[in-house]
Amino acid sequence: MSDAPIQEFTVDELAHDAGLPVSTIRMYQHRGLIDPPEKRGRVGYYNAGHRERLRLIAQLQDRGFSLAAIKEAVDSWNSGESLDQLLGVDDLVPSTAATPLRLTPADFASKFAGIELTQADMRKAAAIGLIEVDGTDVIVANASFADVGPAIASQGIPVSEMLDEYEALQVAVDGIAERFRKVFETRLWADFVDAGMPADEIPKLSTAADQLAQLATTSVTAELNARFAAFVEEYVSQAAK
Repeated sequence: MSDAPIQEFTVDELAHDAGLPVSTIRMYQHRGLIDPPEKRGRVGYYNAGHRERLRLIAQLQDRGFSLAAIKEAVDSWNSGESLDQLLGVDDLVPSTAATPLRLTPADFASKFAGIELTQADMRKAAAIGLIEVDGTDVIVANASFADVGPAIASQGIPVSEMLDEYEALQVAVDGIAERFRKVFETRLWADFVDAGMPADEIPKLSTAADQLAQLATTSVTAELNARFAAFVEEYVSQAAK
């Protein structure tokens, strides 16, 4: 577990991770959109919180918010709310969103007791976003993986193979999600933007986004279950012959 990546970044590493020029990172910092890094000698180190803030800024810009609007929200941050809550972003995240799980290294290892879990597997899991290390803790991006992963591996499927399949699944899910994102953007978000993004319409937009996410999830799950049932029946029929 000691070889797992630590979530600290120099400004160059953070810029590369976010796909931004270093000058943009410094501009955000100068404007107060992100906190200064932790200085150690002459080098500043950013953390996972900085990375998440950059992702949030990018998401808000994609949704039509200007840097000035984001800065105004930061300046009015006086009620203990996070920036995403203040701008209503939390309200737009469907209730079906994955819940992260924080585990100690020992607790994480116990989940895979009796299952071969190599450092290469850990690095692959981190690379595809399944886990990350925060200090001494392991954060599992989707809490269900902490149970589903070991359950799949216990059936004799190597962890490395399971991670390869998960990576392929991410690509497939990205395609499905993008189609629904376009539906949301053209049918719901466009009207909201045209109306001037009124704050009192955020709850309505939130409800619509949540309903769309649940309908999409239900539809995909139903189709996937049907495909599984079909191939299971096929193999069982062959076994019965």
